[in-house]
Amino acid sequence: MPINPKKSIRLFLLTTLMTTGLLVSGSVLAHADHGKPMHGGVVAEAGAFQGELVAKARTLTLHISNHGEPVAMAGGSAKGVLLIGNQKTEMAFISTGANRLEATLPSALPQGSKAVITVKLPNGNSGALRFTLP
Repeated sequence: MPINPKKSIRLFLLTTLMTTGLLVSGSVLAHADHGKPMHGGVVAEAGAFQGELVAKARTLTLHISNHGEPVAMAGGSAKGVLLIGNQKTEMAFISTGANRLEATLPSALPQGSKAVITVKLPNGNSGALRFTLP
């Protein structure tokens, strides 16, 4: 049976297109949770990682992840500036296990407070996260 070059090219292109579609849909699904809060906080992105800031009473908890996967923060650090109206408050975060860092505040935060937190990952990468608290 002779090989039809046009059919072979069509079959190749169709197979390539289907494979590409599956790969793209897989990466889209991997990003489905990207940016969604998993701990009831506010999410921000800093290039290679994301942070979720949870404010409860006088404690700020920062959860670090990479595409939904927790990033171990042992050996990492974070410091930030909290903006409440025109007042700036500096804060230092300490590791409290797994992918969490915490800072204690002098008082509870009002709605609309803003925070800029610089995070240094254990591997040396760093980035700034910007949050507006609800």
